[in-house]
Amino acid sequence: WRGEIYNDSGVFSQTLYTLRAGGSNSLGTIGGTGVFNGLPMADFLIWAALFYFPDSFLNFRDAMIDACTQYNLVPLSGGCTEPQRQLIRDAFTAHGVPASSGDSYDVRVSTLCGNNNGAECATDISTMSWLSGTIYPAGDLDFYSLPIAAGDFSVTLSLPGAADIYKAYSMFLYDASRHELIGAWPDIETITGACPSTGDCPTYAPSVTLSYPSAPAGRYYLLVAGGPTNNYGSISNSGVYSASPYTLTLAPVTSGPRGGVEAHLDSGSSADNDLIAFTVNYTTFAAYTAPVSTTLADMGSAEQVFDYVQMLDANNRKVYDARTNLAGSLLQLEGPITREVNALSGQPVFTGKARVKPGFAARYPGIGTVALEVYARNRMGNTISMGISGSFALTTDKTDVKTYNNMLKAPGDKAKIKYDLLSAGSLSLKIYTQTGVLVKVLYDGPASGKGTVDWDGTNSAGGKAASGIYFLKAKGPGLDKTEKIAIVR
Repeated sequence: WRGEIYNDSGVFSQTLYTLRAGGSNSLGTIGGTGVFNGLPMADFLIWAALFYFPDSFLNFRDAMIDACTQYNLVPLSGGCTEPQRQLIRDAFTAHGVPASSGDSYDVRVSTLCGNNNGAECATDISTMSWLSGTIYPAGDLDFYSLPIAAGDFSVTLSLPGAADIYKAYSMFLYDASRHELIGAWPDIETITGACPSTGDCPTYAPSVTLSYPSAPAGRYYLLVAGGPTNNYGSISNSGVYSASPYTLTLAPVTSGPRGGVEAHLDSGSSADNDLIAFTVNYTTFAAYTAPVSTTLADMGSAEQVFDYVQMLDANNRKVYDARTNLAGSLLQLEGPITREVNALSGQPVFTGKARVKPGFAARYPGIGTVALEVYARNRMGNTISMGISGSFALTTDKTDVKTYNNMLKAPGDKAKIKYDLLSAGSLSLKIYTQTGVLVKVLYDGPASGKGTVDWDGTNSAGGKAASGIYFLKAKGPGLDKTEKIAIVR
């Protein structure tokens, strides 16, 4: 259990003691004749709360309250009543838990997550390339969850400050099992070169960059906290804070696979009725039968349970009504979600299938190439992205090519080229001028089914093509067609 342990665990231990000891704040003892008869109720709820993997003091409070609620629904020799739950709230509040929150990410995202102070309640930033937050008040921790692609990973933290003196914050990267991989912080202007456990911590550097070369594809946690103290490490963050925001700048979110999701068309697919099979890695910890809610007990050692699948277009943008947990969605689960171990990697995975419902092609005529994003819910009730699959082509019943948005006027406009191929083979999509000069090769390679390619009005060198009429020439098995695209600058 990792979180705000070393620097301020006194407030936590005192909170638990007041709930256990005799007096007006005590939760009392368990009644009845069972094996727990006469034991302090606080001990039992503290033990039960650990099975929620709480990783901040506020999360622990909420986990104790939830465990108490469960035992009132399924009485444990008299249950755990609302007055007892109020005692839990009062005890944590009396010892400064929770403290006030400082930014828009320190909000309640589930019954048990009141801020993003720990990995279980991390803010999902899977679709973000930039964000702003605060380390406020002192001791605040900001955890973010994101799936990343294989390759070099980099993120820059711009620090708050003025007059060339900035707040010395740090960043740490963890894998899905919370193993610390790498940390980064600026040069700290103190005698020891580290931050004090309380008070300010200055630096002359306006920013700090964390780089993790050759990162394997997967889901990660990124932590922003006060700079490290002499004890070192993210769990020993200092007391530096500011109501002024920091900013995080990540590599721009682009199309392509991220995280540990795989998806492909399954047998039984047909035009406008595709069946998509998918697998996604999830995290496990050593855990035994949990004395908590049925939902948690059924999870076993899994940290996450499957939540839903979202379809994405060729640019990794969410397709509005193609999400499996929406009523009337054009994408619906087919069959159960199972848990198994990947025979090659030894990694536990969720496996399942999703059916594209008839009517999808009419609703989205320009979509051919798609990907899947899989979401899961963890023990604290927080829903996060587990990753995005590689792209694949849906099934078609014709051979054709068609352009959508074929008049480019504003910066950022793109022509969408949708192709359909009944037979697999080599496909070329090329842009020419009216005089037959090749402007750009959009695609030249193997293809099948229906897919989507965009043209943003640039030439092969990346420069902007001039205003005028251009021709898309598409050649493939059974396909030889030309379409017009106009640029108006």
